[in-house]
Amino acid sequence: MPIETKQRKPSISAYFKTLGIKECKSKRDFWKHVTEVDSVLAEDLEPLISRKKQGNLYVVKNAVLPFSLAVESWTQSFHQSFLTWINRQNQLKPKRILEIGCDNGLLACWYATRFPDAEIVGIDQSANGIRCAKELSKQLGLANMSFYRIDFNELRERFLMNSFDLIISVRTFHEIMGPLFIPKYWSLPDCLKENPTYGDCLYLQIVDELLTEDGTYLSCERFENPADVGKWANSLKQANLHVQWDDCDIIDYHELGTKKRSPIIVATKRETGITTLEGMEHLYTKDYPLVLEAGKSYNGAKAEFAYHRLGEKIFKSGHSLDVPGHWHVFRFEIWETSVFLLVYSYGNMGHRHLDILPAGADLDAQLLIEEAIVQYSHLGPIVQYDHQEDCPKSYIMSTMEK
Repeated sequence: MPIETKQRKPSISAYFKTLGIKECKSKRDFWKHVTEVDSVLAEDLEPLISRKKQGNLYVVKNAVLPFSLAVESWTQSFHQSFLTWINRQNQLKPKRILEIGCDNGLLACWYATRFPDAEIVGIDQSANGIRCAKELSKQLGLANMSFYRIDFNELRERFLMNSFDLIISVRTFHEIMGPLFIPKYWSLPDCLKENPTYGDCLYLQIVDELLTEDGTYLSCERFENPADVGKWANSLKQANLHVQWDDCDIIDYHELGTKKRSPIIVATKRETGITTLEGMEHLYTKDYPLVLEAGKSYNGAKAEFAYHRLGEKIFKSGHSLDVPGHWHVFRFEIWETSVFLLVYSYGNMGHRHLDILPAGADLDAQLLIEEAIVQYSHLGPIVQYDHQEDCPKSYIMSTMEK
């Protein structure tokens, strides 16, 4: 792709405002908004979203375009963060874009505005979604796009190989490849040792076949924890799509007031020679370099990477919490290195928090452990252990326990 693009970048907030997509800070605000747009469809949609009733929510959501756009208020913050990231990518100047799972065309129509010289193709299985997408593109007066209702596996039959220089999927592949089951793991390096993958890489090979030799594949899928990102990166590699970790990023947004983060994964056919674990450490720490000194605290993946960088440790004490009726398990432990005391809280679902204290700060460490336990003690009973081997057996499991 050419390196620079100088066309005027459209305003994302203005785009959403024009379409009547509001920023809702709570479920109450959301349901008030969609009910005002169409009370009958809102009543049909609610039991599908809350899973009180089985059915295809996309049929209801995309029944008519105005209601379809109103429902986008649920993900307004996510989509705005994603499109803001796209807006900053000055190296992108595609000639032909494929969006996999275009739904009602909200994102595809914005791509057509952002890249007016490119041809935009959107595909989806939903007849209602494709109808809404065509209506939206016509309403916006966009002539550089087309939409097709086809199954993902039909892509080879409909389009030539190496015919798209930019392919995008946003929260799509869990519906194509099946759900990504949340892995249970205590250690990310251990989890990735056997190169776990997500689903059948044959699906991603279709992406590889459609992509030009110098093309780019952008994905922003539903990954609940870093292990999911690792599995996705391994699956991409199996399909000859290599994650360009320097170009990847993590976007922040809220979903009806709840803060969330999602990684944007950039892949090409160019090999990097970087392992998945090395690449992930770069992704999660590039904006906040790890400083291993007393007084530092880290959350999430950064906490785990910092913990492993600190090398050899001696276990001092721990507490475990097994959530009754659920597979969530938490550990709250104190470890010691030659120069630091570490308070490490972690769980088998990706929760991580690390406090680095100076050696000998035992009282401070104990207070931090107590504070951490208080946050989760309402979830179940706490069990203390003074030796790692004494950790209750119900908490000891393999890296990828099923």
